[in-house]
Amino acid sequence: MHVTQPALSKAIRELERELGVPLLVRSAKGAMLSPYGHMIAKRSRAIEKEVEKIFEEVDSLRGELSGRLSIGLTPPAGASYVADAVKVFRRERPAAQLQLMELRPAQITDGLRDGSIDLGLISHYGEEGPVGYKWSKLYSIESLLAVGGKRANPRIGFQELSEMDWIALDDPDDPSGYIRTLLSQFSVPMPTNVVRCTSVGLYFELARRLTAITHWAESAFIPLQPLFQEGVMTRLEVDGKMPRLNIFLVYQDEDLLTPSAAQFVRILRASVPKSPTSGPRESGNRLHSSKEDR
Repeated sequence: MHVTQPALSKAIRELERELGVPLLVRSAKGAMLSPYGHMIAKRSRAIEKEVEKIFEEVDSLRGELSGRLSIGLTPPAGASYVADAVKVFRRERPAAQLQLMELRPAQITDGLRDGSIDLGLISHYGEEGPVGYKWSKLYSIESLLAVGGKRANPRIGFQELSEMDWIALDDPDDPSGYIRTLLSQFSVPMPTNVVRCTSVGLYFELARRLTAITHWAESAFIPLQPLFQEGVMTRLEVDGKMPRLNIFLVYQDEDLLTPSAAQFVRILRASVPKSPTSGPRESGNRLHSSKEDR
């Protein structure tokens, strides 16, 4: 920090006096952040990210095509549309530093909140995007259910769905998660034994080894087909409409998008053949027009 220890201690004490709360819990063994300190540290990191974006905005106004763009996406969201958008973005802004990270939805929203992620591509089964963020639904894809091992009768009843073991990538209690979305439409209770596994690779291996129900997005249909043919897994048939997986573009605020992020948003929306929404929205279902429209 290029300051002496006494100067740093004095600055912290002055901030504590100004706020009227302790930021550090001091003891003979040292000091650690208080709950107030944790909150301020998180806010400070977000402020620091925003300050960095000021320089990118200035460079863009000068005509420089550089900048940084960090995108968090869930595995099903990494479709060909995103790859097409990345290709165009790299051509139009070759000097930009681009980072694409495969994360779970909760990690993406955390990154959007603290400013470490500019854009999120989140997949879930609800019709509404994450609460507290601007979002637009880009497209939706099919889903299927499978179970480990060979099953003589692939058809499964609603009640059996509730009674069998499951493996889930995300929190099974998430209202927009697959299990709750599926079972609530059939009015059956949630399963009592759900193994949560946030590793996609291990999820795939467990799906082959355990006699548990797993759910899959359309992008997994082709790699799963040989396993169905060999009897390693069985594709289940349900008497009812399967939920479609929705892909959402999510960000904090349209007005605070960096030039790089705004450009990628335009390219991505153009790469999706037909968008189900007319523009970004936020929680509460309030319409919010884009910069270009204004």
